[in-house]
Amino acid sequence: MKYDTILFDLDGTLLYTLEDLCDSINHTLTEYGQPTRSLEEVRQFVGNGLRKLVVRALPEHEDYERFDEFLDNFIEYYNTHNLIKTKPYDTVIETTEKLEKMGIKMAIVTNKGQTASESLLDDFFRPHIDIVIGDDGNHKRKPDPEPIEIALKKLGISDKSKVLYVGDSEVDATTAENAGLDYVLCTYGFRDMDVLEQFHPVAYVDTFKSLLEVIK
Repeated sequence: MKYDTILFDLDGTLLYTLEDLCDSINHTLTEYGQPTRSLEEVRQFVGNGLRKLVVRALPEHEDYERFDEFLDNFIEYYNTHNLIKTKPYDTVIETTEKLEKMGIKMAIVTNKGQTASESLLDDFFRPHIDIVIGDDGNHKRKPDPEPIEIALKKLGISDKSKVLYVGDSEVDATTAENAGLDYVLCTYGFRDMDVLEQFHPVAYVDTFKSLLEVIK
């Protein structure tokens, strides 16, 4: 096989999380008397972690005087409301199971907070995927390659030549390029094709199961 290790983004790649993120940010915006955001706006806001989502959603951004309090309350609410509408994209579960049976090593690398990421890993992907590197405040976030390096170290991988990164956004493409990895971009995720076509992945995939052809 061309690749024996795959690193996945989470939101927009493995899981459709947009509505729970939108509902949670709007719940918190309403609680603080701020204008709510549309699903389309939130789709454009995600990709750089929960803090950046809050920065983009608040009209005053980081200048909002209760920003830190707002952020903490949003994260607390989202961590307990992230499984209401969230679901795997079509063919994700059966494909990750098949990849495991093929001996492919896998991990998730995301800018989502570590607590929420671990919860979603437990609910959807264990035992097929056991490692998730989320934002725990102790390392840089994507597009910096540091979380990629942490994941590869946990997997015991030093040779990047057979590692594939799979994501759905410009953040993912830039992360993979910064880490020196081949990458695939999923066209069904949170970004439109006019954004994705600016990059040069080894493949674009319209369905998750198409990865099985890419790795051969």
